[in-house]
Amino acid sequence: MKIIVKFFDNEIIDAIGGGIYKISVQRKDQEIETLYIGESFSMIIRCATHLYTLNKTPEYFGFSKDTIEDSNTSLIVEILEQETNTITRKQKEKAFIKEYNPIMQSGISDRMKSIEDKISALEEFLN
Repeated sequence: MKIIVKFFDNEIIDAIGGGIYKISVQRKDQEIETLYIGESFSMIIRCATHLYTLNKTPEYFGFSKDTIEDSNTSLIVEILEQETNTITRKQKEKAFIKEYNPIMQSGISDRMKSIEDKISALEEFLN
């Protein structure tokens, strides 16, 4: 995996707690697209798990064996909002999904698209 990963830049301490986070991809021309919106009682734990899965299975976020090796591509993990209350956090997550329309999610709650659809959506953005 040679993509650049920006993991909660200057927000590591805040990411220990609960909240809603965004994972985006930035291509070499600096354009950014939202891949995924999620929520967790500990954003840093959940996003570390996402990175581990991505490293083992690039298709998890729509990458192929080739695109995951592109050092001109960045993955950006950031906090959208800190929130400790589980019910409120889940409601806000759904609102952020509607607002950002992440390319890896179906738009139905926080459900992901199929692997084929994720790869197609990311390749379309990267090219």
